[in-house]
Amino acid sequence: MATQYIPEMSHKYFDQFIAEYTKEEDLIHKINSDNGIATGIDEEFKTLFKLIPNAFKESDFKIYNIFNDVAESNLNTNRGASAGLIDRDLDNWSKKDDAYKVKHVYKEKSKYALGRSTENGKSNYSISNPVNSQMIGYYDKADMNVRRYIKNPPKCRLTSYSNSNFEKLKDVEPYVNKISRLLKEHSPVHYEKHKKFLVNKEKIGNSVFTTLTINKNFQTAIHTDSGDYKEGIGVISCMGDFEGGDFCLPNYKIQIKLKPTDLLFVNVHRHHTNLPITSGNRISCVSYIREHINKCDDLVNYKIYIKNINEDLIEYLKENGVSSSRIYITDNNNCLRFDGVNVLDRDSNEFFTSFTPVLHFNKIQPIPDDKSFVEYIVDKFTDLYKNETNGEDWNENYFTINIPETDSISTLISYKTASIEKNIRSWEKLGYNVNVYSYNNLPGCLNANLICENGDLYYFAVNLLRKKETIFLAEDMLLLNRIPQREIIISSENNRSNNASPCLGILKIPMNHNFLRDVSKFLNKNPNITENKRRFERGIKYFALAKHIVTPSYFCKVNRIYSKSIFEDYDLYKEQPSKYELNIPLENSFKNCIGLRCYNINTIPHENSLYSRLFASVAFEP
Repeated sequence: MATQYIPEMSHKYFDQFIAEYTKEEDLIHKINSDNGIATGIDEEFKTLFKLIPNAFKESDFKIYNIFNDVAESNLNTNRGASAGLIDRDLDNWSKKDDAYKVKHVYKEKSKYALGRSTENGKSNYSISNPVNSQMIGYYDKADMNVRRYIKNPPKCRLTSYSNSNFEKLKDVEPYVNKISRLLKEHSPVHYEKHKKFLVNKEKIGNSVFTTLTINKNFQTAIHTDSGDYKEGIGVISCMGDFEGGDFCLPNYKIQIKLKPTDLLFVNVHRHHTNLPITSGNRISCVSYIREHINKCDDLVNYKIYIKNINEDLIEYLKENGVSSSRIYITDNNNCLRFDGVNVLDRDSNEFFTSFTPVLHFNKIQPIPDDKSFVEYIVDKFTDLYKNETNGEDWNENYFTINIPETDSISTLISYKTASIEKNIRSWEKLGYNVNVYSYNNLPGCLNANLICENGDLYYFAVNLLRKKETIFLAEDMLLLNRIPQREIIISSENNRSNNASPCLGILKIPMNHNFLRDVSKFLNKNPNITENKRRFERGIKYFALAKHIVTPSYFCKVNRIYSKSIFEDYDLYKEQPSKYELNIPLENSFKNCIGLRCYNINTIPHENSLYSRLFASVAFEP
């Protein structure tokens, strides 16, 4: 049974205590999970909090080290009032680059913020006391440091930490998915609000959350959360061995003891704070939705094509959440968007490329009751991308879906074509048309100067994709399977230690993507082409494309120290001693691979070699 709590004073009047701390002796209502689920409602009979005991098991805390790394990766000076009253003598300031200016230059803009100016004095923004706190997941504001490179940076992006550590975000997903399931079980109204808000939008895993804020030993001062979805609810969990840190709603005189096995749903738009952490290490995780994530681009791109104008069908689609900009009709054999944009204008940024899935409508039939129309479309597209399939789906009397394939592969070579003959044969056997470019006037090669003059590999690849609907593929890649039908693919098979460094092994991006236009510009501006790899990686970060970087295992990664022995007798290959304590890659580890980087392509393979087993169809053809 829920208990109603009445605030001590109006919430607006209570703002006077923002950035200050509450005292435990001032709190009247002591709540913990010993007596089961505890629920509080506010003066408007809305959910104030709900405490769920025994929500987690010990196995759920395997990600402690990841959360610890997240929180310690940065001393955040952007936590506003929650970081407390400005204190220029805090030890953490000494760890920041601007410690001297904090002490002697920056002026107070408010009781919890300093005004920080850049060296040229052109910008001034606020900073708060530095604390161990970091966001992961998705953010609904453009990176302010990107605008000098990119005219219109994406508004929705991965947070800085997630963009650099995308694989760690994947490891966190099961924990967040569980929190989402618990929200559905214990607060279904809020769950449905979150779910509806995030239809076709970025979210963490299969959850109904876009973002996590991870704190370590951070005693938050009195504050309210800004930027959170106002109709949603914040979800707080914690882990570690600690004492103290109880969650408080000071205007309601409430103190909640939150244990690592507990989960707390709370209205974070009411003033809240924490008591001091008296011992140990406390990691807290706040799961929520960013307020403006629904104003960002849709997660799945698609167009709906209606051959014959049908006003009822168009009205039905619009009533079910489909934007008119996604509906296409024919008018005198011209393909027009429903709002009048001529989609045959290839110079227009409004044009959908051939990568874009198309829905062909015939007539209206009911959508399943448990999903909205857009949810239904998104689910189907997601299944098709996951299974890398192409063609028709659903009942043909309702509508069909098609994801067009890209049938062209292009590459750039600097030496004789015979050295990559087996590679090209493997591409052609899978049904691709192959274009080989060179700057060295090699026989049978296209002139690379037609794409860009005197370009290095990165500049060439980016400009190639700007001009042609093709896939750029490194010359030393043999293909075992067709490249997936995804709109964007950036490979990482030639990676650094983090296993997710973008490179040009395989690059597939729609022609009109702003990434190609803007990255091409800042590659072209730099006369030192040795910097282009770094600049390309920077562009991946700026455009938040980390989620498209596929891991090395996807590409049958073989360490260079084994690149010769894969051509030898497989039985002897398996029995060789391990080199440098690195595992010997065996045939069963390549079952789902796209291809293989071959550094010794001119080697004649043994008929029982690993290479021959994988690529028998291309290895022995005359």
